[in-house]
Amino acid sequence: MGDELDMNFGELRDKNEIIRKYVENLNRLRQLAARRGQVSESEFNNYLIRHYFHNNNIINYIFDKHTSRILLKTVIERKKKIINFIFLLMTLFVVFSYKHEVSTVVLRNIQSFIYPGMRFWRKATVPIIASYPALTEYYDESCLLTNPYFQVENLNCDPCADVANVLDFTAVLESRSTATASAAAAAVNYPYIFKTQKELVDVGGLQALFEQHRSVFTKDAYRVQSTDGAIRNLDDLFRVFVNVSQGGPSGTPKAATAPPESHTVWRCNRMEPARLLRRLFPRPARLPATGVSLERYLLIDTPQAPLYSIPDAECANMFVIQGSGSRTFLLRPTQECRHRCRTLSVRLPPYYGLIYNWWYWKPVSLPEYNAKSPSIS
Repeated sequence: MGDELDMNFGELRDKNEIIRKYVENLNRLRQLAARRGQVSESEFNNYLIRHYFHNNNIINYIFDKHTSRILLKTVIERKKKIINFIFLLMTLFVVFSYKHEVSTVVLRNIQSFIYPGMRFWRKATVPIIASYPALTEYYDESCLLTNPYFQVENLNCDPCADVANVLDFTAVLESRSTATASAAAAAVNYPYIFKTQKELVDVGGLQALFEQHRSVFTKDAYRVQSTDGAIRNLDDLFRVFVNVSQGGPSGTPKAATAPPESHTVWRCNRMEPARLLRRLFPRPARLPATGVSLERYLLIDTPQAPLYSIPDAECANMFVIQGSGSRTFLLRPTQECRHRCRTLSVRLPPYYGLIYNWWYWKPVSLPEYNAKSPSIS
């Protein structure tokens, strides 16, 4: 790089000429360094500031107008960043020191703007909803994005620590009145099964209900999720299971004619379709307090559908009713209680229900070895 600079100062006698030549070499050096990517222009300017800023006479000669503007801009930007950083620290200090007073002042002043703001937001979103009506599905969602890593700290695992198997409480609950049985069930914290359904629910019954109330289901609960790529909505589902009927005298559904093994989830979380589905799956009378929730999942499986996890609903106390077919449920302890509780398994035949709490158990549904008919849970 030294060969590209004119370093011969011996012939110059005037001081101004020496400094002018020095400035030219300095500017050429800056261009060469930037061109070769060795030093950026800002780094070069910082170097000049550190080594020459203390000498005003040299500054006046060394830096031309363009260079002076760049250096002045750099200094001003640095000062702005420092001032902004100090202001941010002071603001955070005041907010955290007087957070109660700040929150009180903010809440007091925004109360009158909440409802006008919501009204304005509603009017502003009407054109968007009119153009994309599918967005209304998200209105009824209590959670748009779940956290797969969520865990409860210091969860008491006593309710599942001593559970060795899943008991059948059918005889106990049927021998008592409804009120007494409900109280007895509420006192039980471990999972159990009991007979609850009076009629089988097969795909034909679901299709008949859908056709009778097509407008309601098409509007509020039409889409499904399936491992079969050909099933995207209810019409696709019933077309795949078109050969499933309600069978002979025994009331057992006949086997489907070889559709691909698949697991399909039909989720319903709106009032009208939930009310209609209760005709096929009425809420058992002898249940503990399970909370109030519209959310329901219908799990429609081919006879040998692969294993899958039961989805979590809004309420912790959940029940699964087997409408037709049969599945084996593997109740795995949650991550928080895995060190104290054991894995349980139970076969859920038709007409039976399973009660459990997803704070302690994460069920997995497995196919029966010799199952011949589809399963609806």
